[in-house]
Amino acid sequence: MIQEWLNLVLNIVVMLLAVALTTLAVRLHSNSAFAGAALYSLLSFGENPAGIVLFWTSLETSLGAISRLKAFNDTVKSEDRDGESIIPPEHWPQSGVVVLKGVSATYSSEYHEGSTTRLALHDIHLTIGSGEKVAICGRTGSGKSSFIALLLKLIDPISIGAEIILIDGQPLQHLNRSELRQRIIAVPQETVFLPDGSTFWANLDVAQEATREECETVLTAVGLWEFVQERGGLDAGMNASTFSAGQRQLMSLGRALIRRSIRQRKYAAGAEHGGILLLDEVSSSVDQETECVMQQTIRTEFKNYTVIAVAHRLDMVMDFDKVVVMDTGEIVETGIPAILAREAGSRFGDLVRARNG
Repeated sequence: MIQEWLNLVLNIVVMLLAVALTTLAVRLHSNSAFAGAALYSLLSFGENPAGIVLFWTSLETSLGAISRLKAFNDTVKSEDRDGESIIPPEHWPQSGVVVLKGVSATYSSEYHEGSTTRLALHDIHLTIGSGEKVAICGRTGSGKSSFIALLLKLIDPISIGAEIILIDGQPLQHLNRSELRQRIIAVPQETVFLPDGSTFWANLDVAQEATREECETVLTAVGLWEFVQERGGLDAGMNASTFSAGQRQLMSLGRALIRRSIRQRKYAAGAEHGGILLLDEVSSSVDQETECVMQQTIRTEFKNYTVIAVAHRLDMVMDFDKVVVMDTGEIVETGIPAILAREAGSRFGDLVRARNG
């Protein structure tokens, strides 16, 4: 903005000088060749200050960016902790068993015993068996997304006990964060794309490990292959704004399918491979048709996976094995969704009836 203003002022000054020079040349009947040369020199002179302004503002912008990066590096602590040295086996987590024993967690990094800081999760006791489909439900602010964040080590438990959270027998506290997030497949609520102009292939398979055939198969499974073909195919550049809300979520689910396919190819050798799939309100902004596609894809493609889903639309989880109802960071009810939905006084039943009006 400052650069544009300075360029405008310089252009106006050069214009006024050119008008004055032309007026003087006409009134004094100066030599036309001399007047033309002077006018050309004046215009050329105007380009030099404009160039200086351009380079100066670029320098200021660069120095500001460097200053912000340095401040970020000085003030933001690394999320890695001492003792996070466990690199699990390549096939981990194959069973997908998750055990939590009295887990409490907070987003505050300065929490201490006796602190008045509100806990995001409080005294969570839960066991999720291999291949179970578990829904996490509750009202806004109940701790649903915090539960997913805890499993991805986006927040840390306040206890220092080594075995309060176990995933396939491995203590979460000592797992390497980067390895953990590579092994657990997660589908976020908001889909993030690479910069505009990057290809469909790069956006679908960010790690660039999948084959073209795997990408086509996945896009067909989520109903986006025809959409991609109409826009030039996998190698064509794309713009995130061309995707609807539902298509964005289908693309995000496609990424999860790609990761499942790669794990299957690398470690299963023809046998069905298990794992963990985390879903954070993936159907909250999609229409009913897209939701049905997502439900069917999850049932068929992740049938051997442990699925933990934060659910906004409760009809999506009625066929799950278990539902966990949360309120203010605590588990207040667990059970089978279809049964709880019919029970009088059930927290889950109240949520279902409130959603259905």
